[in-house]
Amino acid sequence: MKKAVVSILLVFMTLVTSILSYADTPQETDVKKLSLEAAIQEGIKNSSQLKISDLDIQVKEVELSEARYDEKKYKDSDYSLGTVQGFQLDANMLSKKAEYALEEEKIKKDYIAEDTEYNVTRAYYGALQARDYAAVVSSNLENIQRNRDIVKKKFDLGIASKSDLLMAEIALDEAKVNVEKAKEDVEKSLRALNMTLNYPLDTKLALTSNFKEESFTADLSNDVEKAYKDRFDMIQLNHNYDLVKLDFDTNSIMYPENTYVYKYKKSSIAKMEQLLHNSKQNVEFDIRNKYDAIVSAKKQIELSKANVERAKEGLRLRELSYNAGMGTLLEVKESANQLYSAEVNLSNSVSSYNLAILEYNKAVNIGTVQ
Repeated sequence: MKKAVVSILLVFMTLVTSILSYADTPQETDVKKLSLEAAIQEGIKNSSQLKISDLDIQVKEVELSEARYDEKKYKDSDYSLGTVQGFQLDANMLSKKAEYALEEEKIKKDYIAEDTEYNVTRAYYGALQARDYAAVVSSNLENIQRNRDIVKKKFDLGIASKSDLLMAEIALDEAKVNVEKAKEDVEKSLRALNMTLNYPLDTKLALTSNFKEESFTADLSNDVEKAYKDRFDMIQLNHNYDLVKLDFDTNSIMYPENTYVYKYKKSSIAKMEQLLHNSKQNVEFDIRNKYDAIVSAKKQIELSKANVERAKEGLRLRELSYNAGMGTLLEVKESANQLYSAEVNLSNSVSSYNLAILEYNKAVNIGTVQ
């Protein structure tokens, strides 16, 4: 009995020791690594809007089945209504209308997926941009720290004024504050990405995709023609045109040309034809504008890259001049600020360019969904 008790105590002590040792060992915080592609998949998978869309599609499928049933029931009966409603049942107008509604609902789901991709990408780029901005701010801090150290050495040697040292230390304090703010902005941007992905807001993320400009090629003329067929607004208008024409055809059986009903239905067709013409023009206008936005954003990237290189060289020359006693600390500080602004502008330009590409692709393939 004593041996059994001793054995139990030994096992108990061993377990306690193991638990305490484990508790004393630093554990790595769970961090979710996430590429842009994986983030898009997660956003689509977790989208509550897409789940609602699936339910809306199911409703449209039921409505289509009901319309087909009503038409079949009418055709199988020997009784003819001899009315416009009867002609429309005979022409499958109810099922055609329900088919169009189902097709449009499915396109809306595609739009939600595309929109989710855009929102996730924008949030992901926002986090990358915040991280890139933090790196720029840290680099700026290193430049200012280096300049402050040089001024301090000169001041100790009696060849720099007290005002220069104070100016350098003020700039250093400002740079440190900017670094802390940049870190906070990174956390905020990651929280916004978690929100977009429907993750817990405190989820730790490690973004694995690089912040770079995406490749883009397009055939503008072909894309405009494609948009005429694939955009939701054009598909919906064509559906409405078909239904208005079918409504006219079934009404014209009952009403001759000299009746108000005939003329009213005829004018509805003319109105739809004009809307289709105007919408085609609007679609082309929209796509060409978005294409121009990409071209403009691309030029801005090239300009921003050139400005960064000029600013780097300008800072290098200013530092050399100051070290040689030929320049002022204020000139060095201004050059450091110019480099800082140029690098931030480059980051913004890349983000704008990538998002402009997404907007263009969405305009070609989905368009506007109300």
